[in-house]
Amino acid sequence: MTAAGLAKAQNYSGATVTLFDVPVPVPGATDVLIRVRASSVNHLDELWHILSPSAVWDAAQAFWGLSGQFPKVLGMDVAGTVVAVGPKVKKLRIGDNVWAFNAAAAVYDGKSLGGLAGHTWATYVTMSENDAGIMPESINFTEAGVLPLVAQTSLHALTVAGAPWKNGSTVLILGGSGGTGHIAVQLAKAMGATTVLTTASGANGDFVRMLGADRLIDYHTEDWWNSSVVPDSSVDVVYDTVLQPETGDRAYKKLKHGGKYVTLCTTIPDCGAPMPSFWNKLQRPDISATALRCTAGSCASVEHLDYLSSLIGAGKLRGHVGATFPLREIQSAMASHVPGKVGLTIDGDDVIVV
Repeated sequence: MTAAGLAKAQNYSGATVTLFDVPVPVPGATDVLIRVRASSVNHLDELWHILSPSAVWDAAQAFWGLSGQFPKVLGMDVAGTVVAVGPKVKKLRIGDNVWAFNAAAAVYDGKSLGGLAGHTWATYVTMSENDAGIMPESINFTEAGVLPLVAQTSLHALTVAGAPWKNGSTVLILGGSGGTGHIAVQLAKAMGATTVLTTASGANGDFVRMLGADRLIDYHTEDWWNSSVVPDSSVDVVYDTVLQPETGDRAYKKLKHGGKYVTLCTTIPDCGAPMPSFWNKLQRPDISATALRCTAGSCASVEHLDYLSSLIGAGKLRGHVGATFPLREIQSAMASHVPGKVGLTIDGDDVIVV
């Protein structure tokens, strides 16, 4: 089996992602073996620099090496076909096309605790059947492969922010042309927002309006935190996917009474976008502020995948693949910056699974 992963490093800043061969994984009793057809590049795939300073990285790498946990097979999203099942699998069958965010492996992959390695940049991956959903029929593998992590993250974030909204809502999404943000624009509309504002480059104006944004704030020429751009106390929700300094305090000024602020800054790694200051929280106790990351259970689930699939089937949600690379060009894929997501196609010779 060919895989892409963290293959060697002199220190945490010199980590190298490359291709190497590993055995085809064997599914456990409640696992399925998936022939991977597509994946994507996510910020979570590139968080290795949290193991800093270099002494921390050196210790982690030494432990992984001694315990047979290195090199790491990276990748979090998967779209593919079930080719083998464990003896206690009940819901999925050989031949099912599935999609998933391998959140459980990011925490513990059977060998390494906190390994940040979902094993999906590979021709095969094993997962619990409880973590993989049936892929929507109306999209292809490449489209399905870019969605699971970002779509479930934004679904969770907007749910925390009060969605679905029965009486409408004004939502400000910071970073509406990015991987997580372009899904959030669509989900906000699908879940009852009456007005969606978003920040993006002016060059991506048509793109975000096509997604459903009612107003573009061009961050090259406008600062969303200025009252002349977005009036104070005028929005119900601020969803931050950009993670810039002072965002929390600036968001509090924009929010109405009872508003919600959600950020993807969880301080791992240090993202420079702190939560609102203690003083701001004290002055406005009516506003809630949440920092989240999509994890198994709270965010990543088959139920959420099925809900997203229903939106895709209804024409209310679509993942935008801004660029696609084959797995052998993983370095170029990681360096690419495009609207929407960067997709990975996983080619290779099939093997007979016994």
